[in-house]
Amino acid sequence: MANTRTIRRALISVSDKTGLDILGQALHKCGVEIISTGGTRSYLEERQIPVTPIEEVTGNPEAFGGRMKTISFEIASALLFRRGADDAEAETLGIKPIDLVVCNLYPFERTARAGADEAALVEKIDIGGVTMIRAAAKNYEDVTILTDPAQYTALAEKWTAQAVTDFDARKKFALAAFRHTARYDAAIANRFEVLANDALYTPVVTSETAEILRYGENPHQKAWLYKDPLATDGLAQAEPLQGKALSYNNLLDADAAWRAAQDVAGVSAKGSHCAVIVKHLNPCGIAVSKTSAKDALEQAWAGDPVSSFGGIICLTTPCTEEIAAWLDDKFVEIVIAPVFAEEALGIFARKKNLRILTSPGAEETAPFMLRSVSGGWLVQQEDFGIEDDFKTVTKTAFGKAQNNVLRFGIAASKHLRSNAIALVQQNDNGIALIGAGMGNPNRLVSTQQAVEKARENGYNDLSHCVLISDAFFPFADNIEIAGEYGIRHILQPGGSIKDDEVIAACDAQGIAMAFTGSRHFRH
Repeated sequence: MANTRTIRRALISVSDKTGLDILGQALHKCGVEIISTGGTRSYLEERQIPVTPIEEVTGNPEAFGGRMKTISFEIASALLFRRGADDAEAETLGIKPIDLVVCNLYPFERTARAGADEAALVEKIDIGGVTMIRAAAKNYEDVTILTDPAQYTALAEKWTAQAVTDFDARKKFALAAFRHTARYDAAIANRFEVLANDALYTPVVTSETAEILRYGENPHQKAWLYKDPLATDGLAQAEPLQGKALSYNNLLDADAAWRAAQDVAGVSAKGSHCAVIVKHLNPCGIAVSKTSAKDALEQAWAGDPVSSFGGIICLTTPCTEEIAAWLDDKFVEIVIAPVFAEEALGIFARKKNLRILTSPGAEETAPFMLRSVSGGWLVQQEDFGIEDDFKTVTKTAFGKAQNNVLRFGIAASKHLRSNAIALVQQNDNGIALIGAGMGNPNRLVSTQQAVEKARENGYNDLSHCVLISDAFFPFADNIEIAGEYGIRHILQPGGSIKDDEVIAACDAQGIAMAFTGSRHFRH
């Protein structure tokens, strides 16, 4: 092997002890002196693997409740001195080389995901471990660093008489070590960014591994999925139960459906069933039902049957056998639900390419979103919350009983691409999106598109629906179109310099209009 190094002394200090018995036995058989600390030392000694206590190397006891264990001149020097170049100085200082470090860090990410408070998080910030890892990785010319139990087995199988590593292996392990500490520090920084609630949010993007996707937005583009190591829910954490591997577009659309479903469920009565259908990032069907998830899905599908073909479905309540049977003659790309009945999975299994994902609802969504621009990144707070306080600005007023419809409408409109117009209507079983206009450079086209889609869906009488706009109306022309089609209820943020003209146009046609005071652009 090229540029091999023989391991004669090893330092082992790990939180995750998976596979450590195999590695420890292999090192012992090769005559390697093992130096270790606290819990790791006890673990090895219980398995009859001889250990040199680290105190015998450092000359110092473990102190301050375990905060001081491995940090010392003796340990750092044994890892960092350059073999060949610094041998004489090391001998003068009484430094014996350490050739292998096996270390993984305190479980900060797991502790953070469990919702630990700040004091508990602080105690999971590893200091000595990071120091050892970085020192060993920096000196990969001579020192081997292992940070992942997955690295142990192959080495243990090779080490039958002598523990040796070659240069290429040491360099590869060093890269893995730098990734390990980078991810660890990023997790700490990101969690404390959230706790600080600082005006300047500086995210550190990192992930343990990248999942290779089938392709990017187009087949000639490569794509990867990186998962947030601190996240406990969300689309990226969903578990696939069947179907082809997910593409970049699949994940974008599935995430759009999942996010919209969480918002709609959040404004719906407890025990309601919500269904969302998305195509090319835009919801083409949204409904909530008090009777069943199947009814919600049927209503959502009816909102745009043509666009729903090949769409992504997200349900907020279990997917039943009846739903699977109803979808059996329809083509969809993905179905997402918190739980799937075994009978439903049996029906879906007939469609080998259909992706089935289980994903529970969100308990805590990331407070910030990150997007790339040429030469940099944009970071903003997520658009959380749905308004529940509406100010009627016209002579004709909204009734209080309509608040649930208005909040549903805001949730629907905020997930359409701007300029967005949503038409929603209450029925005997729930509320549904009956027409939508989105992604147009002017609001007039979106209004026209929404009313035409509603009429196409069989809603010729629009006097019972509510029109929701994601931003203010700059002119009264949108009101004129709405009035021509018989719309009697409008909800919008307000804030235009021509609000008075828009209000006057509503009064002239007897339309009730209310302001929310909050815009919900989505680009």
